[in-house]
Amino acid sequence: MNRIDAALDPALTAEAYARPVYRDERHDVRVGEVIERLQTAGMRVFIVGGAPRDWLVGQPGNDIDLCVDAAVDDALLRLREAYPAIDGVRMHNQRFGVLRWGDEASGGVDINMLRSWKDIRNDDMWTTTFVPRADLIEDAQMRDFSVNAFYYDCRDNALLDPLGCGIDDVRTKTLRLITHHRVLDTSYRTSFRILQFLSRGYAATDGIHAHLEQRADRDIQGMGERIHRWIPNHLHLEDAQRAQFRRRLYAHAREPASLAVLDSHFQRSPLMDGSTPTAPASFRRVFQAGLTDADGQLLGGTEVLHLVPHRGRLFASLSYKLNDYRPDDPNNGAQIAVLDRADGDWRLAHAYERVHWRTTLESVTFTRDGHGRALDAPVSLLLAAPSDSRGHVYVDSFDDDAGTWTRTHLGSGDGVASTRSFFIHRDTATGQERVFAGTAPTGIFSGVYDPDVPGRIRWDETAELSGYTRRPMSFARCNGQLYVSIKPDIYRRIDGPTPQWEKVYTIAHPLVVPSSGFRGLSTVPDPNGSGEVLLAALEGDLCRVVRIDPNDGFRETLELDVIDFLHQQWGTRPTYAVAAYDDFTPVADAHGGAPRLLCGLGATYSAQLDTHPADAWVTDAWYLIRDPDGPRYTLGRVDDPQAPGTADLVAARTFAASPFAPDMMYVGGYDPNAKRCRQTAWVFSVSADAALAEWKR
Repeated sequence: MNRIDAALDPALTAEAYARPVYRDERHDVRVGEVIERLQTAGMRVFIVGGAPRDWLVGQPGNDIDLCVDAAVDDALLRLREAYPAIDGVRMHNQRFGVLRWGDEASGGVDINMLRSWKDIRNDDMWTTTFVPRADLIEDAQMRDFSVNAFYYDCRDNALLDPLGCGIDDVRTKTLRLITHHRVLDTSYRTSFRILQFLSRGYAATDGIHAHLEQRADRDIQGMGERIHRWIPNHLHLEDAQRAQFRRRLYAHAREPASLAVLDSHFQRSPLMDGSTPTAPASFRRVFQAGLTDADGQLLGGTEVLHLVPHRGRLFASLSYKLNDYRPDDPNNGAQIAVLDRADGDWRLAHAYERVHWRTTLESVTFTRDGHGRALDAPVSLLLAAPSDSRGHVYVDSFDDDAGTWTRTHLGSGDGVASTRSFFIHRDTATGQERVFAGTAPTGIFSGVYDPDVPGRIRWDETAELSGYTRRPMSFARCNGQLYVSIKPDIYRRIDGPTPQWEKVYTIAHPLVVPSSGFRGLSTVPDPNGSGEVLLAALEGDLCRVVRIDPNDGFRETLELDVIDFLHQQWGTRPTYAVAAYDDFTPVADAHGGAPRLLCGLGATYSAQLDTHPADAWVTDAWYLIRDPDGPRYTLGRVDDPQAPGTADLVAARTFAASPFAPDMMYVGGYDPNAKRCRQTAWVFSVSADAALAEWKR
């Protein structure tokens, strides 16, 4: 390892350690304190990127970025333990291993985990789930240029140049590409970064010229809609340099498709001339049941049950619950549709027979095998579990490469069978990573990753928990322990070679018959101390969102009386409501701070609550927005600008981040609510900013 710390001015590193990260009346947290907290937890900490480069030319680093040889979730846990009264999360990307912690005024600090190009799967870095690494050379090859691949070792107070070429390039202001070809093949930002640095006066090597000649058009077209997010967030140039960047970008766009991408951006977001940016993209309907795909297959359905990003594509579970079949309709039940790109067309990925009118859909990622050993690279599997009117419980696993599905039978019982939820949990006692399926009526089953069995999951033959009568609605991991909600209870798993489940909480309120109990069981930071608490939404005439604290005897705290809230917002009081049909979905706030949570919402004014109400449902698609400050709740609504005032949406059920553009998302829904309907399922795309906008009466 090439050590070059002799070239450093110690005063510059000391200044970096003294940089403020978070300040309020009671706290004054500095970079050095954050480093100390992480090192005390056993992490290897490095200052990386632009700051060491600036130090080498005698300048203070503008931004301080840290790298650790651990998951950023572990780093966040240590910071929460050290500063329980601080909500310092400004950005958190678990998949890529990035955390920004601090406050807006101080600027905070970025904490990244060391990564490796070996983790990249499916030729798509944007959707790869990375795992923490320790090899500095492999992490350096994930970066772009030699002048950005320095590591200041905070333990040994040493500046390292793992590839051995950075120091000379800094002195001569030479731009040398060091990125591993796997990263270049699966990412599209490299040409943009090259032109950014050339606009700052760096001299290009032959490798830089070759990349632009061979890949500039590919990068521009591959960036596509992402360009609208990337340029404003990453292009830190002076005005004259901005104009030069734009000229260089157009000069290297040789193909008409590349010019179209650039024209779209610079017309919509004229960043280079200082004009005001355009408004966030509003709701746009991208799927309506009843269309036919390119192969002539009808895509129908009464509701979109789940939207699931998986390996660079978006999958949708199309439910046929209460479908009003016609004599000439295809003889199918639930369907799974897939979208390959933002401007593409939906197509059929899988069709079920009519006895399977619904299917739960989830993408799960394994990082360990059945013995608890780390895999060479994470493995993501798409799982589908159809409802079955004959009482059979199945889980279908998708082989992305072959395009085929493998079915596993988990058992049979009396009446209707279904699997309502999946979840991945690592057993704290055995180290095994297990996927859990919450089925009814056969029980909660779990399995481990095994590439040698059909479907690549080795499911246990017997259920871990059984004997309940209602559906396991959702799982959550809180303070390292696994929980599941099954009306009217919450159970906790006791990890170990012979695991057990214990009932830890029972809903105290009497529940009307149609209520499913707690939906959307999730985890949020404890606003009153360190650690985490459970968050859940109670369905029914007493609809509410509550926190449940495992560290305080499972004490319940009311966060929102949904019925009262809707009365205040709408002016009339519903009698029954459903919140968090499936989950509370985190959405990053572009203005910083902790992610906000979205959950679907449905409500009725019906007086018939002895069964699921069939009448008087609100026809708009509403959702709740949970702001972590307070926490405060606001109301959002899906608005179709192409058909304002339409009454065909009924409920927003599911939200998903776009796998195609980082600032976009998708929402899908409809709820038949005990009435026959036909081709009512829908999906909209929308920018995250527009989705987080508060509805005002």
